[in-house]
Amino acid sequence: MIEQTPEAAPEGEGSAVLPDQLDDLLGALSGAAVDGLSEADLLHVVTTLEATKGAAAALQARATARFVEDRDSLTQQALVREEISRRDASCRRSATRAEVALARRCSPWQADRHVGAAKALVHDLPMTMSALTAGDISESRALIVARETSCLSRADRTEADRRLAGDLSTMGDRALAAAAQRVCIDLDQEAIVERRRRAAASRHVGVRPAPDGMARLSILGPLADVVGAYAALTSAEQARYVATGDPEADAARAADERGRGAWLADTALELLSGRDEGQVQPVEVGLVMREDAVVPRAGARTGRPGDAEELADEVEIPGWGAVPGDMAREHLLRLCDTGTETWLRRLWTAPGGRDLVAMDSSRRLFSGVLRQLIGLRDATCRVPWCDAPARQVDHVVSFARGGGTSAANAMGGCQRHNLVKEEPGWRAEVISTGLDPGAGTPHTVRVTTPTGSQFTSVAAPLLGHGRAAVGHARSPMEIHYEELLAA
Repeated sequence: MIEQTPEAAPEGEGSAVLPDQLDDLLGALSGAAVDGLSEADLLHVVTTLEATKGAAAALQARATARFVEDRDSLTQQALVREEISRRDASCRRSATRAEVALARRCSPWQADRHVGAAKALVHDLPMTMSALTAGDISESRALIVARETSCLSRADRTEADRRLAGDLSTMGDRALAAAAQRVCIDLDQEAIVERRRRAAASRHVGVRPAPDGMARLSILGPLADVVGAYAALTSAEQARYVATGDPEADAARAADERGRGAWLADTALELLSGRDEGQVQPVEVGLVMREDAVVPRAGARTGRPGDAEELADEVEIPGWGAVPGDMAREHLLRLCDTGTETWLRRLWTAPGGRDLVAMDSSRRLFSGVLRQLIGLRDATCRVPWCDAPARQVDHVVSFARGGGTSAANAMGGCQRHNLVKEEPGWRAEVISTGLDPGAGTPHTVRVTTPTGSQFTSVAAPLLGHGRAAVGHARSPMEIHYEELLAA
C-alpha cells in the first residue's frame, strides 16, 4: 500500500487559486453520476471528458515545464557561483525529475519523457500545444509529435509543427508518426541520419512479463546484427530436417514434435544461458516457513481451504510475478529426472505469513545473505510508482547519521533513486521495521521530498499482492503459546 500526503498549500494573500479550483473540479467529477442519461448524453460525456483530459494534459505540461525550469535555474546559478560541482548539479537535476515522477505517479524514466515533452510543447510546438489545450488531440498524440521532432533545431521544429497542425486531429497515431518523420527528413535529413546513428548507443537487453506464465526476452541492437543473429538461428532450425547419417540422431530429430517457433525459442534460451541441449534451467527454491510449520493451523488435516496443500500453490518469482504451483512442481520434477542440481533455502515469515523476517544460508556460507533477504523482500524499487528492478540495497538512514546495517534499516532501490535520496531536501525514515510480530505491520518507509510532500511505501507481501489474506487477529502460534501459558 502506498499513501501520499501532499504538502499543505500556504495561507495568506499569496495562496494559489488554481490548486483549489482543480480540487473542486476533481471532487465534482468524482461525485458525478451517469444514471438516467440518454445514449446521446452518455456519448457527449465521453467526448467532453476526452477533450477535458487533453486540456488537463496541456495545463500539466505547462506546470511541469515551469517547475523544472525554475529548479534547473537555481541549480545552474549555484554551479556558476561554484557552490556545487558539475556532478552535484547533475544529481540535483535528476532529483528534480524524480519529484515529477512522484507527482505524476510514474517511474523516473517516464518522468524524463514527460519533462522533455512538456518543455517542447511549451517552447517549440505552439500549434500542437494549442490543439492539446483545446482538447482537440490527446496527450499521447502530442507526445508523438514531440518524440518524432526531437532531433530538429528549434526553428525547424516550429516549422514541422506548423506543417503538421492541419492533420493533428484527423490522422491515426501511426499515420501521424509517419507524417512527422517525412517532415523531419524534408527539413533536416542529416539530423535524422545522425539520430539513427546515435540510436546504436542505446542497444540493450530487456525482460518483460507476458501473459500465462511466459516472459519476453528482447534485444535492441543494430538492424544488421539482429537480422544476422536471427538468420543464423533460423538456418540452424532448417538444418534439423536434413539427415545426418547417424541413425540415433536422425531418430531423435524425427521424434521432436516441437513447432518452428518453439524450437527457435528453446535453442536461443539454451545458448544464451549456457545450458546443454535438453538441459533444464537450474533454480533455487525459497521455501516459505509460516507458523504452520511449528503449530498446525486449525483444520489443516481436514482438507478445508487454507490448509497446507492449498498454500503450496502460492509460488512467486521475486520481481516478476506469480506462477501456478503445478507448473513449479512440474519444473522441479524435470530437474530431478535429469539429475540437475537444485538449491533449497528456507524463508521465515512473521505470524500470518505476509512479511519476510529471516532466512537461512544452507546453500553456502558467504556474507551476502542479508543482501539476498532484502532482495527477496524488495524485488523492485521501493520508491512509489518506480517498477525498476532493485539493483542496489542501501541504508534508509545513512550510516553516517547513525543508521545500522540491518534488515530494518535497509531498502532496495534502483540506482537513480538511491542517488536521489541523498540530495539536499530529501529525507527517508523507517516507520515500521516489519520485524516485530506484536506490531502487525510490515516494513514501512516514509520518503519526504524537498517540497515537503510525503510518500509512504509499505513492503510488498512475500508472495506478492493479490493473494488471499492469510493473517489473523492473533496468529495460530500466539494462540498456541497463550494456551500453554494458561495451562
